Amino acid sequence: MDKVYINPRSLFEQRVNDILTRETKSSAFFEDIFKLQQIFVFEKAKTSQKSDDEAWKSLMQLFTSLGSMEFAKIISVCGGKTITFPTEDEYKDSIVTALCYYYKEVEGLDWDAIKEKIDINKLNTIKYGIRVQQLKSFIDGQILKSIKKMK
Repeated sequence: MDKVYINPRSLFEQRVNDILTRETKSSAFFEDIFKLQQIFVFEKAKTSQKSDDEAWKSLMQLFTSLGSMEFAKIISVCGGKTITFPTEDEYKDSIVTALCYYYKEVEGLDWDAIKEKIDINKLNTIKYGIRVQQLKSFIDGQILKSIKKMK
């Protein structure tokens, strides 16, 4: 098993890393026990705090998908904070906006060529044209800030 904590910030974190790198046979079994312990903690939190059932399921799904080490990294960054993720549609919209920006501003393509490249025939060119301009203004502003800081 790799280290749980990449940059241990406490004696406890260092000890956990030491145990898991030293005990290679036990580490896989430990990981299974740890997963069960996390499920227990999540279920306990779910019932005691009357938390949102969907949030609890999402947390379990993240833990299962990422594994304990990546989940520990997320906890180091986000532990105790409430975070709202974008919806799938919002995330897809961001990807399409970035692609449109790239093809329009970097490659210099027209909207018909962009539709063809992205393979979205019903692409709302007015909507994405506005978003591309907004993104362009934001990027230009960031570049300007960087230049001003360099002076």
